[in-house]
Amino acid sequence: MARAAKILILVLILLLLAGAGYASQKLTLIGWNSVVEYKSQYLAQLPRGSSSEPLALRVVLIVVDGLRLDVSRKLPNLNELRKDGADLAVKVGQPSLSYPGWTVISSGAWQEISGVTTNWYKGPVQADNLFKVASDSGLPAVAIGSAGWKKLFGPYLTEAMTVEEPPEEAPPEEWAKVDEETYRLASEALDKFSSGFILIHFVGTDAMAHNYGGASRELLDEALRVDGFIGKLVQKLDFEKDVIIVTADHGHIDRGGHGGWEEVVLKVPLVLKGKPIRKGLYTEQTQADIAPTVAALLGIPYPVHSQGRPLLELIEASAEVKGRKGLNAALQLAGFYDSYAKALGSSPFASGILSKYREKLASGEEGSFEQFYRELQAKAAAVRSARLWRERLARLPIALLLALVPLLYLLNYRKRLRSLLIPLAFALLYFAFYNALFFGRGYNWSLSAFNTEAQIKAFFNERLLDAAISFVVAGLLLALFSWKKPVFEAFERAVSYAFFTGYWILLQVLAFYWLYNYRFSWYIPDLKLGFKYYLDLLQMVPVGFLSLIVAPLAILIGMGIRRWRKIPAEGGG
Repeated sequence: MARAAKILILVLILLLLAGAGYASQKLTLIGWNSVVEYKSQYLAQLPRGSSSEPLALRVVLIVVDGLRLDVSRKLPNLNELRKDGADLAVKVGQPSLSYPGWTVISSGAWQEISGVTTNWYKGPVQADNLFKVASDSGLPAVAIGSAGWKKLFGPYLTEAMTVEEPPEEAPPEEWAKVDEETYRLASEALDKFSSGFILIHFVGTDAMAHNYGGASRELLDEALRVDGFIGKLVQKLDFEKDVIIVTADHGHIDRGGHGGWEEVVLKVPLVLKGKPIRKGLYTEQTQADIAPTVAALLGIPYPVHSQGRPLLELIEASAEVKGRKGLNAALQLAGFYDSYAKALGSSPFASGILSKYREKLASGEEGSFEQFYRELQAKAAAVRSARLWRERLARLPIALLLALVPLLYLLNYRKRLRSLLIPLAFALLYFAFYNALFFGRGYNWSLSAFNTEAQIKAFFNERLLDAAISFVVAGLLLALFSWKKPVFEAFERAVSYAFFTGYWILLQVLAFYWLYNYRFSWYIPDLKLGFKYYLDLLQMVPVGFLSLIVAPLAILIGMGIRRWRKIPAEGGG
């Protein structure tokens, strides 16, 4: 092949890499907005089920923001409630952020169903929820704490009693005042409302975890302060008619931060006490189970979009009562999941499963609801998976084509493939540098990596800088390694280095594209892989654009060293 044609191919590769960098910029925005602006397709208007006999006149649900399960076990008043009530852990959904968590707690609908995926959600929540059901049932529905509850559920609240929050970086004593004010308002609400659904939200713990870490002394101090307030609120309750529930929206990693998949983030406490609560230590359940359990205790209809189940094993009641509550819950779930199946383009399945268990459910047979629920969830997961795989099969030819076409570049080396080993090695060196910078700072592929929303832009800009530094450093090392080579060979090596780096990033991006596409309209993708996909796209931006600089720079470095040392290039070039 003529030298001019080879040079033209190399220049074309550099231009394609720059184009890939530009396209990656656009794809990062599309991917981010697909999650932030996600619109649920599953919020059909469904009929509510029947009410049932109330087991409690008032349910007081306390959400201690950001309280990890391990930290909760150091709180004396909460531990007293554990001894006298039901003690278990619940698993949080993803993204494990506050607004999504609050919505799951209040509706029983996971993020993919509720459409509340980030703290930028613009309320009110469209999914049916406890506040709306209680209010429609003639019961007070009250939220005390952060103004976010009013933003999300304002139209459904009998009263919203909000606290003014300082900047998140405010000192501990400022946040202590916020929690003290929350306690004061909660005390007033308990005096004012003797029935209904009362939610109390303590936010200072979350601020301490963000500012000082999820395992910090400052967090524990504020958690102990809130625990003291809980103890005082307990004294205002009559457990013959009241039930208290204490939980958290999410946990925190040790250095502070949440949103991701870490166990300390996803596992939070759930403690219940009251006359209809059966004492004991129970197995782990899910955050989506809280809302239907509250509905069962109050005797109100279940929120129609709830995916959780009432924790009937925690409830002290006759088989007849449990049977009615279980059947009502099963009817609600069957109605929702038949609607869900239709939204996914599948045949309804839930009513058929219900018919298998209906008699056992109505009789209150122990364990029947759990069996029904497991089968229902397994079928729902299968329907979702089936559509995902149909779409994956449709994307596979595109992904394979985009993965194979760049390999045409290797035809240029079909008789000298060994010459590619050195640029390939330096491409691997780039990834070693980049990943050492990322994982060496203690990061994971997790939304918990950035501690606050204010840090998101800086975090991703740092990843761009890491990629740029790693690419330039590895490229300069290649240039130094190749300084004796003729101009064309040095240029060829540098282009091949950029090609292999960009191609490996491309393969990882295409793997995610095949699995989940680049837009998400009816589902939330695996966010661990989604986070990595976003980082891969960010890497491609500096790699693509800097290829235009690194390759010519390799020529100049070689020429400069040779001139300085007065040594001709190998082969006389």
